[in-house]
Amino acid sequence: MMVVMTGVGMRVHREALSRPAALPLVPAGHSARIIDAVLVGLIVVRTALPGVPLPVAQMSIILLLGFCVFRRPTRSFAGLWWVPAALIGLLCFLTLETWLNDIDPTRRALNLLVLFTFAMFVATGRIDIGSAIKGLGAALVINAVLFYMGVAPDDYSGVLTGYLQDKNAASLVIAVAMFLLLLVAHRRAAQIAVVALGIAGVVATDSRTTMAAIAVSLAWLVVSRFLGRSLQMVALAAAFLAFVWADNNLTTIGDYSSTREGSDAFRSRIDAASGLKAASAPWYGLGLGEATVSLDSGTWFFHNAFEGLIVEGGVVMAVTVIALFALSGLAVAAQRTINFQSTEARAITAATLTLFCCAFRLGEVFLSPIGLLTLGIAVARLLPSVQGASNSPMSRINRG
Repeated sequence: MMVVMTGVGMRVHREALSRPAALPLVPAGHSARIIDAVLVGLIVVRTALPGVPLPVAQMSIILLLGFCVFRRPTRSFAGLWWVPAALIGLLCFLTLETWLNDIDPTRRALNLLVLFTFAMFVATGRIDIGSAIKGLGAALVINAVLFYMGVAPDDYSGVLTGYLQDKNAASLVIAVAMFLLLLVAHRRAAQIAVVALGIAGVVATDSRTTMAAIAVSLAWLVVSRFLGRSLQMVALAAAFLAFVWADNNLTTIGDYSSTREGSDAFRSRIDAASGLKAASAPWYGLGLGEATVSLDSGTWFFHNAFEGLIVEGGVVMAVTVIALFALSGLAVAAQRTINFQSTEARAITAATLTLFCCAFRLGEVFLSPIGLLTLGIAVARLLPSVQGASNSPMSRINRG
């Protein structure tokens, strides 16, 4: 009996050794593609050039897609065909229901088409993930340097914004990028530096929501290294509940209770109006671009991304988008193909957790460039390589 078992064990061991080891999404010694790095880095520039109708961020993504459409994918959607199918189906549904709501869907639908394609190009390797992350990190550093030199715009009286213009947008991009940069920072010293700079950047934006989000996400990142998958999921739920508590209580800590009293009151009015609009929306939504409310002779975007999904595309849009981020970013659908204790897996999950937390307070989160970049990276780790030998799930077990 023992001889048979030993023989089987040796045979399995030899088969495992014969399989080529799968590389992580960004292997050590990775050399960046300049085009990918520069054009993804430009997504931090939300301002527009004179005479150009689109922001630099959107133009850079369109230009990048033009380059990458001629590249061969390195990963295949085999087995995960439902991801692009869900995005294509959602976009068709949104265009139709917006048109039936007597609203022109063209601009918003085209923007979503660009962002969805961007995410899928990242997933299939047409856009190099390591280059994209490095370009984003470099751009955020340059933006901060130019901001404190007085060159980049200062739209919030000293609060870090720069070319990101909005403090909430700046804090979201910095927070998510901090976790994604852990995919390219393989040494412990580099990882510590990334986290330290990320925390400093978020604090400099003075966004209470994002501070709370990265606090719980960092705690989960550290603790999850020692937990099995089931306990990791329990810890995710606990981290989210901790975020809700922290976000509510940060409004009364220190100077916030007095310095933000007026803005918090107006924000509450926006939240109340958006909640009512979401509650009254039909199951198919009110149409693309309708996640706004009118108050005090002004039009204001929703602060809650979940309510925004419901208003624009109803239950269909909300369920589809949330499911895609949960199944890929939290890897609910691939428990046997990922090493969940790896830095790569935990960093992607922490970035996704940050998106879910910030979605309650910072407006459009999931369908922003940083949100779709995260989705593309999360989907990428679930896809098999185009090369046949690395298509086996067992050959990817150590990749994360």
